[in-house]
Amino acid sequence: MMVHARPSDAALVGELMSAPVLTAAVTDSLWDAWQMLVISGLRHLVVVDSSGGCLGVLSDRTVLSDIPTTIEHLGTMTIGSALERVPQLSISPERSVHEAAAIMSAHMVDAVPVITDEERLVGIITSADIVNWAAK
Repeated sequence: MMVHARPSDAALVGELMSAPVLTAAVTDSLWDAWQMLVISGLRHLVVVDSSGGCLGVLSDRTVLSDIPTTIEHLGTMTIGSALERVPQLSISPERSVHEAAAIMSAHMVDAVPVITDEERLVGIITSADIVNWAAK
């Protein structure tokens, strides 16, 4: 019988987050976002403004929910228009993984950008990161 050690209850977001982060400009088209997601194999990208400030997370599901999903339609819509439907959340790397999970659960999202106190984007934590941590 295998015995697994229980993950530390004190695990911090900064220990589990993924970095560097795939980012896109708020002015990019949804088609550009979709191509970035497909090519990278990722499900989330962090949207930034012209000064690099984090505005939120765009998921593949958000892009695909913009019906009709055609190249032409996605090419005319900006990431900013889709981001209006997404809660603007973030978490500090010093916060607990439990807090990240609570934010995701409360807002029904799969990823949250990780931002320092100086408002610098340093990573992203996803539900998959938390599941992998819990499974260890």
